[in-house]
Amino acid sequence: MTLPTTPTVEIRLGTGPGFGDVLILGDAADGILGTNVLGTSVVQVVDVSPTVQRISIRRGRDRMFEQYTPGTATIQFQDFTGDWNPDNTLSPYFGQILPMRQVRIHTTYSGNTYYLFTGFITSWDWNWADQSADYALVTIQVIDAFRLLQLSNITNVAGAATNDLPGTRIGEILDQISWPTSLRNIYPGDVELQNDPGTLRNALAACQNIETTDLGAFFVAPNGYVTYLSRAQLAILAAGSATTFDDDGTDIAYQNLDVNLDETELANQVTFARLGGTDQTASDATSISDYFLRSYYQSGLMMKDNASALAQATSVLNYRKDPRVRVDSITLDLSSVSSRVVPGLSLDIGDPIVVNRTWANGTRFDVRVTVNGVSHDITPERWTTRFSTAYPLSTAFILDSAQFGILGTNTL
Repeated sequence: MTLPTTPTVEIRLGTGPGFGDVLILGDAADGILGTNVLGTSVVQVVDVSPTVQRISIRRGRDRMFEQYTPGTATIQFQDFTGDWNPDNTLSPYFGQILPMRQVRIHTTYSGNTYYLFTGFITSWDWNWADQSADYALVTIQVIDAFRLLQLSNITNVAGAATNDLPGTRIGEILDQISWPTSLRNIYPGDVELQNDPGTLRNALAACQNIETTDLGAFFVAPNGYVTYLSRAQLAILAAGSATTFDDDGTDIAYQNLDVNLDETELANQVTFARLGGTDQTASDATSISDYFLRSYYQSGLMMKDNASALAQATSVLNYRKDPRVRVDSITLDLSSVSSRVVPGLSLDIGDPIVVNRTWANGTRFDVRVTVNGVSHDITPERWTTRFSTAYPLSTAFILDSAQFGILGTNTL
């Protein structure tokens, strides 16, 4: 079988957080501030795609804690030449086969380029099919930029001030660790913050605290951009034009659907506490009576007043107080040319989808959810993409919309 599009896997054997050429002062092509990457002048970008045997990518949100976890990738390729032997002094890569080198995975379909993952190598592993094999199988484990943020401790955040918006504060935290402005996609948010506490913590924890305070989404996009989608932006995305999948041939066909109804996300007593503030609790007596007491607690948040903490707790309560039939995941087969390929490559976190399923006796399951995670499993013969999904926490108010024009429910 020939895949409709072949992923390109590139390893950048050089330093720096970006995938561009390094900055060389005085060079007409590579001395452009804001374009080239600050680092050493010795860098190679090696395309290992022809020998890749397996790619596995995982990105997404922890359903219970409402936060995005570090994205990971596992790539296995064949070394027929010994060039990927780190002890081979004749290798063109000698001395450069090291952890924290960058990897980028992308593909081109119908003239458009789609990024699948960008991250940093945490480990290299070599093994052989058997004792007689004269080539090695090289497996690299890759993690996205969250790993760099985890390793960067901060205390005082320069420029932080009372009344900062979430996007502004996240930008200030990223400035503190010199994360390039060219590798960011940050939305402002609308919850006013108190001043930064100046305590010792890592940059990822500091940004995720702001994410929880605003009920937004902080993650690394497939192109390597550190991304923050505010709650308001998530609502706008959720109310946008959705991609529809079904099982009756009307729209885009899926291969597998995981539908669930459980108590995993239930919370009927939600308490948010800002740093220096008091506990602000929202609860629902009917839910407690039906499902017993289910507490959810977040403390040390950065909103500037208790009223904002209570408003956020109430939003989470309204989302989690009742169980709902949900789509845990939807799986697409991208192994052949079909209408599934473009959405399988392009849909990402925050994008809305509609899923339809016909049950016994012609009954229907129709649900609108948003993408909360993306996984790809790719071999030379097969490509499957899996989207994990969730209901949006809130949706924007759209005049004349039957679903998103409900006063008191949708966000104006």
